Amino acid sequence: MKTAVYQEFLQSHGLAPPSLHVVLGSGFGTALSAFPWEKVGELSFASVPGLHASTVPDHAGKYSFYRKGNQVVSFQMGRLHGYEGHAPDEVTRTVMIPRLAGVKNFLLTNAAGGLSLAYQSGDVMLLRDHVNLTGMNPLRGPNPRGLDGAELGPRFPDMSRVYDARWRAQLHKACLQQGLRVHEGVYLGILGPSFETPAEVQLFSSWGLHAVGMSTVWEAIALKHSGARLAALSLISNPGAGLVAGTALDHLEILETCRASATRIVGAIQSFVEEGL
Repeated sequence: MKTAVYQEFLQSHGLAPPSLHVVLGSGFGTALSAFPWEKVGELSFASVPGLHASTVPDHAGKYSFYRKGNQVVSFQMGRLHGYEGHAPDEVTRTVMIPRLAGVKNFLLTNAAGGLSLAYQSGDVMLLRDHVNLTGMNPLRGPNPRGLDGAELGPRFPDMSRVYDARWRAQLHKACLQQGLRVHEGVYLGILGPSFETPAEVQLFSSWGLHAVGMSTVWEAIALKHSGARLAALSLISNPGAGLVAGTALDHLEILETCRASATRIVGAIQSFVEEGL
């Protein structure tokens, strides 16, 4: 995997590898407009070899870099998805290029459907764990290797503690301070692009799962395998199909629902970073 363009961008702007890389999912497209740090540059997916432009509304497909003092945070504006036709290793390149360039800490966000009426639109769910029901895994094939040719991690990596518990507690506090309703639960990753049927929502809920979406799990697996530290959160964008009688799901309406909470979540991320990782 080529990281040269990403590394050259950092060097040309006098930037060390970011202390945190944040993936912003659906509904977060305009949430950075009020982020108070100095914006020092952008790097589009299209300009990085091996990456593809995103085809999904609200996924700009670029990295945005912000600086405060000596600290740098990168925000990944949108992501790639399996339902766009990309293989898992293509999807995870968007986070693995920064990882191989020296970034150690990652926060993944997404928009997800709630699997019970206890999860309301605009709520936040911090991921305690996940279930990968996509039928695919980014580690399939030869064990991924780093720039030095050494294996990034074990052939059979442990996934018992994917999401950092201390970070989850810090994010929980920061989200509450922003006036958000906060839950902690298990995220279900599916392939998409169709939304779930009412029968599927009923089944997933009976399994003890809390939110469902079409991203995140491949990125989390690849990053954990490489030794990165990570946390993740879902912005609950809608109740799952069938939970509210007569309600149909529409992606553009979901994006509008997300935006108010997305701005407050970015405020919580600012507090999380400034108070120390």
